[in-house]
Amino acid sequence: MTRIIRLALCGALGLLLLAACIINPSSNPGAASSGRIVVTEPPPKTVVSTTAVWVVTPVGLNIHASADVNSSRVATVAQGVRLDPSEKTTVGSDTWLHVKAEGGNAEGWVLDQPDLVIHRSVSQHVEEAGWSILFPSEWSPVSGNPATFTGSSGPAGGSMLIQTSEDPTKLMATPISPGKEVRQESPIEVYGRTTYLTVYKTDAGGFEFDVKVQFPKTKVAYLFNFKQPTSTGNGDTTLFKQLLDSVIVPGEG
Repeated sequence: MTRIIRLALCGALGLLLLAACIINPSSNPGAASSGRIVVTEPPPKTVVSTTAVWVVTPVGLNIHASADVNSSRVATVAQGVRLDPSEKTTVGSDTWLHVKAEGGNAEGWVLDQPDLVIHRSVSQHVEEAGWSILFPSEWSPVSGNPATFTGSSGPAGGSMLIQTSEDPTKLMATPISPGKEVRQESPIEVYGRTTYLTVYKTDAGGFEFDVKVQFPKTKVAYLFNFKQPTSTGNGDTTLFKQLLDSVIVPGEG
């Protein structure tokens, strides 16, 4: 009887030891003393189903082999070229897009920054005087001095006017439409020239944004005027500033 009890106790003890081994397995000799295996996760990637982006910067945009500004350059694509994104990833505070350039001649990673690419179809307008700017493709451009660009009256619409003069005092007084100044935004860069942007709330509803700048080499002064039809919010200057980032002024490079 005593022998049977001892065998039962030994069997129970064996089961307990086996369970302990399963729950707390012995450390791998090659692992850290803590018994933890640290796995470094790669940057998260997301499949992109958005529309194309277009190059804004006048100097062209570098396409990199990986999502790193120090990685090798695959190609440099010109302003206004369409890029088709397939995925995006975040590295630190930067967002990168994996893109294929229009025509499929180059493929790789580009930084998704508002001064580099725009998430809206744009076309390039080159004026007889030589200056150029990107504008929303669905807008209607009319050359002249001032040159005008007219879109719809909806939330994505608006209009833009660009006037030049060798005498800054001959530029149109702003605001062009009656209104009240809301704020100023600075610094604003137009082809390497730093200035500021003034936001007006128009009496008729909507907003008007104005930038005046004179370039040092040619001495030509420019008025950039943008009218936003929406009367909600405080006036969104994002699109206007991206278009200003695309300006090229001859003789000032």
